[in-house]
Amino acid sequence: MKPFDTVLEATEASIKAATHLGPMDSGAVEVLRSLARTIDAIESGQDDVEDDPRKPRSLDNVTIPTYLKACDALGLTPAGRVKLDEKKETPGGKLAHLRSANKRTA
Repeated sequence: MKPFDTVLEATEASIKAATHLGPMDSGAVEVLRSLARTIDAIESGQDDVEDDPRKPRSLDNVTIPTYLKACDALGLTPAGRVKLDEKKETPGGKLAHLRSANKRTA
């Protein structure tokens, strides 16, 4: 695997490789890209981050965990992929799973 120069480059590679993402994920994907750009700008010392008072000027204890949580929600982390696999294994959702469990105990 080729090392990436920026978080955004690595994020784009992950998004491209994720075959499970579709049009309904577009908003979350754009938020993830925005977080990646923010992290890259802070790490490189770019001034454009400082022009926006809403964006942090240094890495804080929120930006990277939020980025990772977004990756997880989109199935772009190992834990996120496990959750996706679990959802695929339980067709019909939680109610069907509960009904199935109830039939086995009856």
